[in-house]
Amino acid sequence: MNVGKGLVNESSVQPPSAITTSSVFKCVFFTMTGGKMEYLVSVIIPVWNDAGRIRLCIEALLNQKLDKDCFEVIVVDNASTDETFEVVSKYPQVTLLSEERPGSYVARNKAIHLAKGKYLAFTDSDCIPSENWLTECLRVAEAQSSIGVIAGDMRFFIDKNDKVEQRALDFETMFSMNQKINSRNGVSITANFFALKETIVRFGSFNADLKSGGDHELSKRISGAGYETKFCEDGYVMHPARNVAELLVKRKRVIGGSWDREKNILKPLKFAWQAIKLFVKRTFQTVVSNKLSVSRKLGLIGLLFQIFYTSIIEIIRLAFGGISARS
Repeated sequence: MNVGKGLVNESSVQPPSAITTSSVFKCVFFTMTGGKMEYLVSVIIPVWNDAGRIRLCIEALLNQKLDKDCFEVIVVDNASTDETFEVVSKYPQVTLLSEERPGSYVARNKAIHLAKGKYLAFTDSDCIPSENWLTECLRVAEAQSSIGVIAGDMRFFIDKNDKVEQRALDFETMFSMNQKINSRNGVSITANFFALKETIVRFGSFNADLKSGGDHELSKRISGAGYETKFCEDGYVMHPARNVAELLVKRKRVIGGSWDREKNILKPLKFAWQAIKLFVKRTFQTVVSNKLSVSRKLGLIGLLFQIFYTSIIEIIRLAFGGISARS
């Protein structure tokens, strides 16, 4: 991994003291009705055409500080057309499922139904969980009386095979995946989302009709019912910094997910106004930032305009009957 300003070098981070699992967590426990559950945590990862990166994610999970008998790893292949299924099938420690219906939330829901853990921990196939991810999320969860969702921290790294422009890196570090702010708003992203299985099931799991934004939608329903959303800084997951092209694709997917949820007939105007406000807000934040040089500010403002322009074009396409994008 290449390391730059605002990035994490996993090997240089000093992890918090490891939890002695046997003295803190019980790996086998019983439900209210006496039915035995086999794991403390079920880790769930949907994957679609990501053979190159799912391997790193699995390896990181197999190196967790939490006792291996305490958790299971479930990977759901969502109709990949590359070598993803074959790659994952080489890990006997992983439960590999298949889901032909497109959509990461459909895939996650399938795993939720079959998961045997008290808690569910979600991450994505391109992410690398820190070695204390599960122990730290458990520490926070077990200390709360009315916990809804644990929103774990997100940090970025540059993969040696990726070409990430400076303006894209500046965008990621300033505007992407801020779980501390997300938790204050009662939401979390599925790149680092931790909750009791019974809570997820009680609220109907993820909305399988959505291609994007289902994590915010579910966590908002949970927090709206009075459950707390708690930020966990030490239970972090690392995400590859995206280049400009990937950021633009992501923006279209986010708009599509929101579009599918919105029923207002005036939603083209609503979405356009939101895009304008977001562009103005982020441009102002860039201008007043004391962390960027003038040249980097100009580069980032240029990218913000690209994202704004892409947003408007996508809104117009959807308004004329286009289908929201999966990726």
